Parts: sequence; structure tokens; C-alpha cells
Amino acid sequence: MNKQEVNRIVAIIHDAISILKLDLTGLNILTEAGSGYFIYTPIIASLAGADKVFIWSKDSVYGKALSIQKEFNDIIQLMNLRANFSWALNERPAHHVNQADIITNLGFVRPINKELISNIIKRDTMISLMCESWELRENDIDIETCLKNKIKVAGTWENHPSLKIFDACGPLAIKIANEAGYEVYQNNIVIWSDDQFGDVIQKAFLNHGAKKVVKTTDTKTLKAAIPGTDFIFVCQQSESKPIFGKDAIIDLDILKSGNTCPGIVHLYGDIDNIFVKSSGFSIFPDKRGKANIMSQTLAHLGPLPVINLHAAGLKVGECVIKGEIHPIVQPVLN
Repeated sequence: MNKQEVNRIVAIIHDAISILKLDLTGLNILTEAGSGYFIYTPIIASLAGADKVFIWSKDSVYGKALSIQKEFNDIIQLMNLRANFSWALNERPAHHVNQADIITNLGFVRPINKELISNIIKRDTMISLMCESWELRENDIDIETCLKNKIKVAGTWENHPSLKIFDACGPLAIKIANEAGYEVYQNNIVIWSDDQFGDVIQKAFLNHGAKKVVKTTDTKTLKAAIPGTDFIFVCQQSESKPIFGKDAIIDLDILKSGNTCPGIVHLYGDIDNIFVKSSGFSIFPDKRGKANIMSQTLAHLGPLPVINLHAAGLKVGECVIKGEIHPIVQPVLN
């Protein structure tokens, strides 16, 4: 990253801290440093006054932990930022958990399992979800053990009027559809969803000039809407069953209309892309879709929504720790 890009992202961080009145003074934060814009979360915590920031990173398909650490050090050097960062690469040190006041549920900290929770010794330590409470996945956090150990867990209201993070899913969906080769404008679209993702994306498609947008999770309604449909946008976050593939919810044969068939674009869902292509359909992104996991995160849109979301998640932690009532907090376990 060059200095100009870093300067813009740092400005976004300062704006988010100011909007949220985020103050982590005296608190220790356990979070991750990931690739791309997910590298900035520890910097948000530091600039908001955190005492110590414990950073976990590990090798993944997105990059090597050592490379992430090097990039992080280059960024803070450009910023001339000196802070109390402690790293763990490809390990999960108990002494980091022991000292943490706020633990984020970001990728390299997950799973927040029984072993990790057993190392929480501070009475007021809480777990902050960098997502809405209804998006919590069963395998991410051992809620039963948190309840048993009286660990507070809270989600983030992503559409707080000052931030409107969740609404960014609309522009994200438009960008993905454009990359797939669809204009959205004047297109006929079917959205496979029955949740807030579908609501926000339907509104965005219509505002972008789509001719017709049908939102459904009913196969009969889907079949009736297929003639003339340009593409199907799959974004049902809660569905764990396969969407397309063998023994899946949707039989690909019902999508065929005459000599043409609609394309498939996905944000959420268990989708066998190889099977879809072998059945004569185009699919984007051309990769295996996973249940309950975004095919493209908000970072695909740019740094703003990710920075705002992670700052908001840290604000949730601050409020819970300090016992402050704030609309951004969505309690899971009090």
C-alpha cells in the first residue's frame, strides 16, 4: 500500500472514531490482522486509545501470517504510529486471552471455543461480534460455554444511522453483478433470499434501474419468474443446505427456459460451481460457495464499510465493558 492510500484509510479511521466517540483508553483488545483492509483493525483500536492490542494472524488461502505482519509494520511506519502491539502468528496464546477486555470474533480469532473461553480470567471480558447478532454462526462461538462462564456477548447494529454499514451490501451486490457481466440496469433479476440481505439488495437493484426484481425462496415462484430473467442473485445467509448441486434445494432444470438460461451470481450459499458450470450455466464468482459465508466481503467494495464495521464492533465492546446503553449494541448474552 502506498502512503496516499494509507493516509485515506487513516482518515476514514479517524472519522469513524469521531462519529462513534470510540474511546478504548485503558482497555486491552484481542483481535486479528488479516489481509487487505482487515489488516487495519488493530490500528483502529490503537488510535482509539487502547492500552494493549493483541494481534492474531495465521497462514491462510489469503496470505501468509509473516507477510501480513510485515505489511502491518510497513503501514504503521508510514503512519509513524508507535503502540503496544503484541503478535501471535499461527498460535493462540493463553496469556493474550488472559489480559483481554474485548475479544473480537474476526476470522483468525475464531473459533471462540471452550479452550479459548477457559482462558478468560478477567471478570468483565466480553466478546464483540463484528456483525449483527442474527448473523452469528453456531461454529463461531461456543455460546453455551459463554453462558456457563457468564461471558457477555453482543452484536453490532450495522445500520446505525450515522454509519449505514449494512446498506453497503446493495452497492456490493451491484459491483459483483457488474463483474459477472450484468448491467443490473434494465435487467430482470431473481433474488434467492428471505432475509435482510435480500431486502437491501432488492432495493439497491431497483434504485439502480433494474426492470424487475423478484425476491423469493419458493421454487414455484422461482420457476414462474425464469422466462426473461437475466440472472439469479443468491444471498440467503441462514441457509445451510446446498442451493445448487446434487440433492440441492433448487433443481437446475427448472431454471432452463427455451434455448437460454439465466446466469447465477452468489453472495451467500452452499453452491457447487463445478456442477453448475457442467449443467450449462454461467456462475460468478467462479468458486465454491459456502453456507453462511460471504463469497465476497464488504472489503470488495473498498475500505470504508470494513473500517466502519470494525470501529462499530469495538464501540459495542466499549459500551458493554463500561455499562453504557447505546443503540449500536445488540446483546446476545448479558
